[in-house]
Amino acid sequence: MANDNDDARDLMAVLVAMVFGALIGAITALLLAPKSGEELRSDIAETTARARERATDLKEHMSAKYKDLRAKVDEHLKQHATDAVEATEELAEDVEAQLEEA
Repeated sequence: MANDNDDARDLMAVLVAMVFGALIGAITALLLAPKSGEELRSDIAETTARARERATDLKEHMSAKYKDLRAKVDEHLKQHATDAVEATEELAEDVEAQLEEA
């Protein structure tokens, strides 16, 4: 379970780095392009709006993935808890039967 958290954090770090890198690259390209100040500000505003939209989409996607993963983990834990209860009950019955035989 701890490994799943580490994997999720690693994935999130990679995605954040990719978005940040893309944003820095786009801004650098805009700043180096031979355009007027007004055109440049317009391009930066458009790029920022697209980056914000992509970040929002990524956040929604990651949130859905997290909820799905959380549901799977909860189901997995419930199943293991049920299995543990059944195994404990069987063991208790075996011990009780052995005590009666003795």
